[in-house]
Amino acid sequence: MTGPTPPPASCPIGWQPSALTPVFYGMREYSAAEGAPTRIRVFFPSLDGSVATAPILDSCGRYPLIIFAHGHCANDPNHFRKWIQLPAQLARSGYVVAVPELTHISVLPQNANHPSVPVLGAVLNWMRQNWEHSGVLMPAERTGVAGHSYGALLGAWFATVTPNVAAYAGLSGTWQELNVPLPIAALNRPKLIVAGSPVEDSFTELNSAQWSALPIPRHRTTFANGRHFDYLPAGQTPCDPERGPCPPLALAAADLVTMFFAKYLWPEHSPHLPGRVPDNLVPPPLNLTPEQEFYAGSHLIGMPAMTGANCAYTLDFQVPLRPVPHVVGLPMVPARQQVIAAGFRPTLTGLGTWVSAQSPAGGSSAPSGSTVRLTLRSGPIP
Repeated sequence: MTGPTPPPASCPIGWQPSALTPVFYGMREYSAAEGAPTRIRVFFPSLDGSVATAPILDSCGRYPLIIFAHGHCANDPNHFRKWIQLPAQLARSGYVVAVPELTHISVLPQNANHPSVPVLGAVLNWMRQNWEHSGVLMPAERTGVAGHSYGALLGAWFATVTPNVAAYAGLSGTWQELNVPLPIAALNRPKLIVAGSPVEDSFTELNSAQWSALPIPRHRTTFANGRHFDYLPAGQTPCDPERGPCPPLALAAADLVTMFFAKYLWPEHSPHLPGRVPDNLVPPPLNLTPEQEFYAGSHLIGMPAMTGANCAYTLDFQVPLRPVPHVVGLPMVPARQQVIAAGFRPTLTGLGTWVSAQSPAGGSSAPSGSTVRLTLRSGPIP
């Protein structure tokens, strides 16, 4: 797939919002007065910049639903309301994001019997059956789950007992607090694990054995100087008002989460996104029309700002091997330049399943800077 599919004729713009072609967003809060199972903030795509009154963009195709589970912050009864930047960016990127209040999140989620697991289930059902705009949601199997801290643990347990969850992202989940096998180890769906400094973001780092045991595809980002609440603005969390030395970390984390869901849980008319999002989840350059640029201000600006020692990070991933890679542009020229620059001296192995002819002959070494020619066989992929 080389590009997005056209949106319905009723769409007032020429594209459906996606991670690479964003719009604005709106937000509403629901409660028992509207029949919601708990207080819920819902973020959604919109063409109106007035967040509190912006109407949902409901005529450009359907959107995946993402449930976000907040963590525990003592003395902060409205902690679910603090999560704005991440769900807003996802909404701009073609998702509907529900952020429910979880009153029992102070209890460590040790298993799927946690009292907040059925709350997430009730939120999911309400969004799909009773939310006023439920018709704009993609089918149940196009559901994502994300969470922070205890909410990351809770979201992982919820995903293990909810077959329709297609992808999971956890921010600073305190995995080392669990005295049971990690729920993500049993999660056979794409997953993104984000953590900070082992000192400032304790209990969140997976050891090498735990990481290697996770089913693929798996992605991991570690922010070397990240603190536990660096995903939120300073001063907003009474449990930990301080922030680390890397100001763009929150934006960078949002970029990676957005790219992760774009790769594995794309909007209805964006089946091309898996081929556009690299496996390391670093956002590719945007290629926008003037009209699209109007809506794209301050979008995906976090990762480019991650410079300097204070903002050091590592990206790790393992994905299934593709028999035929996604190719964007012709790789011949840059590949040749990289091989020559690295001084590689390949040894030709001779003809085989893939190669029908080659020069130099098999068994010889090709000097750096020389030309190597291979002719591939035609027919079905071996």
